[in-house]
Amino acid sequence: MEIRGSKSSELEEAAELQRLVFRPKEDAFERYLTYVRDDPSYQPDQTRVVIAEGKMVGHLRIWDRLIQVRGARIRAGGIGSVLIHPDYRGRGWAHDLMRDAESYMASAGYDVGLLFTIIGTPFYAAQGWTPIHLPTFEFALGDDLKGRAADSVRALDIERDLDQVAKIYDTYSRDLTGSEIRSRDYWTSGPSRIRGVFPGWGVDRDGKLLGYVNFVEEADHIWVRETCALGGNEDVFQKLAEKVAAVASELNVAKISGSLLRSHPFVKELSRLLNTKPAWDTHDEMMLKLIDWRSLKQKLGGTGAPEQSPEDEGPLWRGLFGEDSEEEEIGEWIVTLPTCVGPFYWWTDIF
Repeated sequence: MEIRGSKSSELEEAAELQRLVFRPKEDAFERYLTYVRDDPSYQPDQTRVVIAEGKMVGHLRIWDRLIQVRGARIRAGGIGSVLIHPDYRGRGWAHDLMRDAESYMASAGYDVGLLFTIIGTPFYAAQGWTPIHLPTFEFALGDDLKGRAADSVRALDIERDLDQVAKIYDTYSRDLTGSEIRSRDYWTSGPSRIRGVFPGWGVDRDGKLLGYVNFVEEADHIWVRETCALGGNEDVFQKLAEKVAAVASELNVAKISGSLLRSHPFVKELSRLLNTKPAWDTHDEMMLKLIDWRSLKQKLGGTGAPEQSPEDEGPLWRGLFGEDSEEEEIGEWIVTLPTCVGPFYWWTDIF
């Protein structure tokens, strides 16, 4: 058994292995090829593979990401598509893949590891990863829901509106702890097209875009993934909430839900419009692990950071992302950093 970076000649084999394990009943081969061929940040070594008996039987992808943490730009290696072929499971190779990925990220200059788990946290927590609890909301809808979209809300077009949408995103997200820093290439890449990063609807006043909403229509609910507005124009969230309610009414869905900050004006406007309060919860799919302590603390700044990296990373990440740190030395350093707004990671950016 060998674990190494993939070769350019192995991209199709890697795509087929992902299709086999994750989407066996779908024609997803091209989807996984697009994830690498149409991602300008991709390098073959970012795909880590297990080779056994002359074939690829394990796979892990590292996404090159920049996230904001208390005003600092932190380079994150986003781990995704961790898999072992069903015929080769039970040998500890998934753990070996994760250790290899951490070694690769350290050599490649990443500050932190970042992942979003769909299998629950125990597998990753056992390897030192810390979950971050992010808020979710849900509005149960009655049969009498009536919605009418405002005239100022229009469909968005990426060719026409990308510059304005990107500006709104940058302005609204720049102070959030955990949010993605998006380049223009990020907005237009193949993976972003597949995930639907560009929003569908915006508020336009006299030819100027002031805010937008990104949501998807599911079988029994609408899921709100992102909504932003330019500073001083928070009233546009009323118009965007009206649009979402109108679509919910048209589709006759049972609920409107999503992942937004508890203080987000859109949720308040939706609550007012529906005349009901949302049920709040959290998801812990986001997890972090320290890769380069020296680089991370240098980028974050502040005074009094511990010289050595913490053995237990939980207090570090919980403190940086807005919870009280249980470790005194970490806590004394964190209070010298900019205030945490969040934590938050837009649903559209989950890889």
